[in-house]
Amino acid sequence: MRLAAGDAIMRFAVSAPHNERFAEFYTGETLDASTGYVVTDDAGPEQHSFCRRVFCDSTAQRTVPPARALPASHTVQADESGMVHFSLFKPIATHSQRWLYVNLHTDKPGEYAFQLATCGGVRIWVNGAEAARFTPFTRNRLQICQVNLPLQQGENSLLIHLEELCERETQFVLRMIYQGQAPLEVRLAEEDDALPLYQRPIAERHEDEGRALLTRLKLGKADEQAQALLVRLLQRVSAREEGSSSALISLLWLWHDYHGDIFAPVLWRRVRSAILGYRYWFDELGNDVMWFTSANNALSFHTAQYLAGQIFRDERFTASGRLGREQQALAAQRLAYWSVNVTPQDGVAPSLLALSQLADDAGLRARAQRLLTSDLSLTSSHAGAA
Repeated sequence: MRLAAGDAIMRFAVSAPHNERFAEFYTGETLDASTGYVVTDDAGPEQHSFCRRVFCDSTAQRTVPPARALPASHTVQADESGMVHFSLFKPIATHSQRWLYVNLHTDKPGEYAFQLATCGGVRIWVNGAEAARFTPFTRNRLQICQVNLPLQQGENSLLIHLEELCERETQFVLRMIYQGQAPLEVRLAEEDDALPLYQRPIAERHEDEGRALLTRLKLGKADEQAQALLVRLLQRVSAREEGSSSALISLLWLWHDYHGDIFAPVLWRRVRSAILGYRYWFDELGNDVMWFTSANNALSFHTAQYLAGQIFRDERFTASGRLGREQQALAAQRLAYWSVNVTPQDGVAPSLLALSQLADDAGLRARAQRLLTSDLSLTSSHAGAA
């Protein structure tokens, strides 16, 4: 491909991803809850998460040895805007890295200007020497800079390291637009040219393990599949995965209906530990990428906090340091605020159902039932209109 001024490099060879959980054993921090109770409809909080601040302080500016580059396994094609996408969803903080390869051919040696854009961080080596580094790491916000790449006459090999800290749905992209005047040729190495084309993975849809588990137990199927579902729930809650508050509510149903029966004592100890060790709001200690402030997520967290505090009234909760009765009282305040100030959205029914059936306060049960009836009516009307 011939590059003229304003053209983007449209094709690269690319390695498989190197993904690893980031800062798994960091204790984390609390966010100040005194700034007010905020529920939003956007894609999550604007402020950098604790794990991203740790990443920027400890990892972003490290030395990356090119000798550790992974070999190319695919080719990747840019979209119409010249952007190469590796965007993905990760329920826990995940450090994702890729290595890209491309060759540039020029008739004259010199400095060749490119506009570099990324969500993430980029390092470029030309013929083995580092030539550019741009590591803004501003989550889901495209950043742009100008770089000059020193090219020798003839063939030049570019090695590109692209990385990002992935938190929930994360944009992870690269674009290189040529801004010089002398023509350039873009080529892949002969051994890379025949590699298969990279396909962006489709987000996996997981079954609702909690609902599936409770359904099986109601049918009397306390079998290996039920135990496997429970283990998966415990893994999600213990890791504080994004969306795990709904899994936690299922664990609370399980404890309420079946505690001491069906499963081995060691599993019940794990359930108890998962409940007491969870982070129930952003004012509690934690290092995770859970999104607290959407309408349905907020209700899910408050419901879990209320029911967990109710069940374990005299137990100490790890992330907050509060006793269960304190957790319950605080959650009751938050639920009261939520019911008055937040417009219910799709997805609130499981939380409302749990409150209407399990809460020990009759007023709270009645309020949850009214909201549940209203939510189901609204859902039915939307379905009828469709």
